[in-house]
Amino acid sequence: MPRTTSGSGTADRTDVTVLIRQCRSWSSRPLRRTARTTGVLLGASLLLAGCSVAGGGDPEETSTAAPGESGPAAADATTTAEPELAAACQQFWGDPDYTAPLSRVVLDRAATAPEAGPSDPFFYATTGDEVETTFAEAPADAQAAATDLADWFRSEPERGPDADLDAFAAAWDGVAGACADSSLAATWALGPGEDGTKPAALTCADVFDTPGTLTHFANANVLTSNMFKLVGRAPRTVPADRMEDVQDTADLLSTEIAAVDDEAVREALIQVRAPFQDALDGDTWSEGLQDPLTELSTACDAAGYAAPELGETDGGEPAEDSEGLV
Repeated sequence: MPRTTSGSGTADRTDVTVLIRQCRSWSSRPLRRTARTTGVLLGASLLLAGCSVAGGGDPEETSTAAPGESGPAAADATTTAEPELAAACQQFWGDPDYTAPLSRVVLDRAATAPEAGPSDPFFYATTGDEVETTFAEAPADAQAAATDLADWFRSEPERGPDADLDAFAAAWDGVAGACADSSLAATWALGPGEDGTKPAALTCADVFDTPGTLTHFANANVLTSNMFKLVGRAPRTVPADRMEDVQDTADLLSTEIAAVDDEAVREALIQVRAPFQDALDGDTWSEGLQDPLTELSTACDAAGYAAPELGETDGGEPAEDSEGLV
């Protein structure tokens, strides 16, 4: 049975500084494995509204479907799940379009919690309220999983660097497990599936728009932004002290290449992986990812996922000199 907890929805503090940081973090974009006055609230809302991107959208905006509405997630995952569960899982995971789901907000805030959590724990606690509200009409076991995740946001961010990130990962997996029969995104969150069966839109969302909270980067940036720090958006030399990250990123891309169900997206991802593979083979000069990611964006658009412009995901890549060195 779901546990009864007191939510933080009545909290009246939202730290605008934290909200600004969320915007800055997202527009660039993996833990390993509220308002003082009405004017402040309005300002925070405007700040968040200004964060939206052309692809997966603003991570601070959840799915437009209400928890009680039916959606295409059940049919998309070929499931017989209860409608209430399917609707909640669709809102959380974003199937089948993967446009601004609550799961991205959860990943983003979990990644920033160890640093920013102690400054305004109420801001993070509201994420827990959002999670519980999303699953309020779902079956009891899904509500219990959602409450576990919600409780993490109510207790751990205020601990800062001591926040239990393993507990977050476990709670995340719990929600994924509750939704595995209703959401393809939840299924893939639990682990790789059969090669050639991952929806292209989900693959594109994971590359362009999903915070890398649960990958080897362990930060709130999206994969494209993290890759720019290694092989550049423009030509540069791959940092010699980042070869472990280069290897891990090449492996991550290889997994996506094998998984995706769209040939054009697969071929574009191979080109994105190329500078990482070259660096591992000893050629540390990279021509950058501008062209490969443009090709990937085109392939994602054709597959039905509106990828953001690269300028919206570069995260303010450090300036490089004429030799390509930062």
